[in-house]
Amino acid sequence: MEKVAAVLLRLVAQGFRLLPWSALPPMADGLAFVLYRIVGYRKKVVFDNLRNAFPEKSAPEIEKIARLSYQNLCDVTLETIKSFHAPLHEIERRCPCMNPELLNHYLDQGQTVLVTGSHYGNWELACLTIPTELHGMAVTVYKPLSNKTVDVYYNQSRARGGSLLAAMDEVFAVMRKRRGDPSAFLFLSDQSPSSRKSAHWVKFLNQDSAFLPGVDVLARKFNYPVLHFQLRRIKRGFYELHYRPLFTEIEQAAEGDITRAYAALIESEIKAQPENWLWSHKRWKMKI
Repeated sequence: MEKVAAVLLRLVAQGFRLLPWSALPPMADGLAFVLYRIVGYRKKVVFDNLRNAFPEKSAPEIEKIARLSYQNLCDVTLETIKSFHAPLHEIERRCPCMNPELLNHYLDQGQTVLVTGSHYGNWELACLTIPTELHGMAVTVYKPLSNKTVDVYYNQSRARGGSLLAAMDEVFAVMRKRRGDPSAFLFLSDQSPSSRKSAHWVKFLNQDSAFLPGVDVLARKFNYPVLHFQLRRIKRGFYELHYRPLFTEIEQAAEGDITRAYAALIESEIKAQPENWLWSHKRWKMKI
């Protein structure tokens, strides 16, 4: 079945090569209607997450955010499939980095940087765009999929922009190996961790939330500054990527400080446009 799923994904991706980008929004609208109104894909998860995150919002407000979040999910899914074979210059046009000099300032000084992001907007387009602007190597840290064949196919696409791929459990070894070679390590750290023992607990979106500790631990271990990339949807199919400092004075960081700074930053961007985050994820399955 794993191979069948991989073959189907390849066939769909090849079919998307023939579609113009302008065809994706109406397709996403149709898919979102099916998932939301007919199938009810993870509908309870989405509504529970939204109600707990925004207890001050009315039922109609929650319903509107939920409906738009399905549109966002379908936009991101179809855009990602389209990006598997789309020319890189087209991806860069649709997701340009507006201030690469902020990150390159560190790389030009021979300094490795950790770069955080979140599942907000189309993070897959961002991970294709980021390496093309860097004055050093981009290392994209990822969580392997259970379907190994599909995982390989996804990673072939992710590496097209020039990024080196490192699985989460390999990143420490990769970081040690590349020490002295200026690199930007890209992390998406907003999902629920698998281990309660090492999790950092932070108040996030009105709830006690477990966070992956990796960036906090690695930044302090190697004394690497931490930046964050934010995505802003300009219109459907188009984004802007902006870097901003997250925690650059690492010698002043105590355990958990970087995680708390990260949680506060992504909370502010989620609150600005909550429909652009991935609400279908079981983010709060781990309880304190």
